Amino acid sequence: MIITLTMNPSVDYLYKVDSLSSGKLNRVKLITKMVGGKGINAARVSAILGTETTAVSIIGGMNGDYILSQTKKDKFTSDFIRTNDETRNCYVILDKENVKTEINELGSAITQPVLSELEEKTESYIKTKDITAISINGSLPLNCPHNFYSNLIQKIRRFNQNIKILLDTSGKALKDCLDSGFLPDIIKPNETEIAELLNTEITTDAKTLQKNILANELLSNIPIIFVSLGASGSLIKHEDEFYRVTFPKVKAINTQGSGDATVGGILSAIDKHKSFIDVLKYGSAAGTANSLDVKTGFLENSVFDSVYQDVSVAKLEY
Repeated sequence: MIITLTMNPSVDYLYKVDSLSSGKLNRVKLITKMVGGKGINAARVSAILGTETTAVSIIGGMNGDYILSQTKKDKFTSDFIRTNDETRNCYVILDKENVKTEINELGSAITQPVLSELEEKTESYIKTKDITAISINGSLPLNCPHNFYSNLIQKIRRFNQNIKILLDTSGKALKDCLDSGFLPDIIKPNETEIAELLNTEITTDAKTLQKNILANELLSNIPIIFVSLGASGSLIKHEDEFYRVTFPKVKAINTQGSGDATVGGILSAIDKHKSFIDVLKYGSAAGTANSLDVKTGFLENSVFDSVYQDVSVAKLEY
């Protein structure tokens, strides 16, 4: 069984336009409203792939009611903490060339009692269920202590050393956690996020990234780094080894949530005790299959199976 934790979920709106013009009227071609939040998206994908999954999150207001009603249709188990504050909205605007513009609200401030309840809920699952992996996902809410993620990792380790911990966040939340010394087993940055961690220019060149990661003492201590490179595939660091994951080019419909779907695929493969190579293929296939669906954080099993067959993994030499 796996658990996903989402601190700052959302209701997501996908708008499609011919072109986005600032300061002018933009007419929408397609509107899709859906439940958002990295961990919830990952949980949905993991559950679709047949893994027993529980999504723990914090919701409130009318948007919280919407999330609760919609996730009842999903295959994962939802275990949400209710607050009096409204859950945020996030917007994605795609033009006809699939150029993406995002508008994300920050979300409501969080209180210490809610944080304590989330920690207690996580501890209860670890002590009463056979948990193989936990993913910690997304941005921190307002007023949340900057060291919340590192403290949570420390507590999970204390409860059960064997649980694999995947941290999927970015920016200051990620750097603060890594600087704390309480490291997750897996992080999943994209090319922009890894460049920020390395303090280098953005690149999708595997050899350059490999060299820069090896030279970074902090990143070299993280067991698995899964760097998503979009259409260029992925670069994966596993202990002292590096792998390149590639797949045939596809005509993406909606790339929003593909990173979350990748996390869901990785978690599912871990829970199924797949080989390390299969973990990489599961993650890559799930992310790609998500991009072929208009829904965010979603895939069809038949599409996943087809893409999985075409994923290639090659070990890189130094």
